[in-house]
Amino acid sequence: MKRLLFGVVVLAALSAGTTAQTPANHETDFLTRIRRLTVEGRRAGEGYWSPDGKRLVFQSEREPGNPFYQIYALDLTTGDTKRISPGYGKTTCSFFRPGTDEIEFASTHHDPKSKQYQQEELDFRASGKTRRYSWDYDPEFEIYTYAEKTGKYTRLTNARGYDAEGSYS
Repeated sequence: MKRLLFGVVVLAALSAGTTAQTPANHETDFLTRIRRLTVEGRRAGEGYWSPDGKRLVFQSEREPGNPFYQIYALDLTTGDTKRISPGYGKTTCSFFRPGTDEIEFASTHHDPKSKQYQQEELDFRASGKTRRYSWDYDPEFEIYTYAEKTGKYTRLTNARGYDAEGSYS
């Protein structure tokens, strides 16, 4: 019993000493001038800076009739936002391609059932039912580029399976 009591006292003393020596880290120690950049829509995420730091490409669920993320580019100088993806299907993981006018992203818009899935999700939400958020590893995701000057989409992958989350280095 004495050994147990001694162990508890030593452990308490060590813990107290460690706590007193460890500084408290707060967000303000690391982040200043925080500003929310996306305010429209139900949700937004996965934002990535352009190489020159003047734009942000991100995914957002913001258009009526489409309950899935689409890809947008935000001009930080003007505040203008432009949809990059086609406007239907699911999208994710977008990046600016350095030295070009291209933006890479993953999408399921080529899937013939993409509009059907959108309607099914809209109907589910209209029913009042809810479900916990989880990421959909849709096997129809493929990687595309969008050329801003021409508006042309180029499909880079073409294999069934979760082709997403590509990037440039």
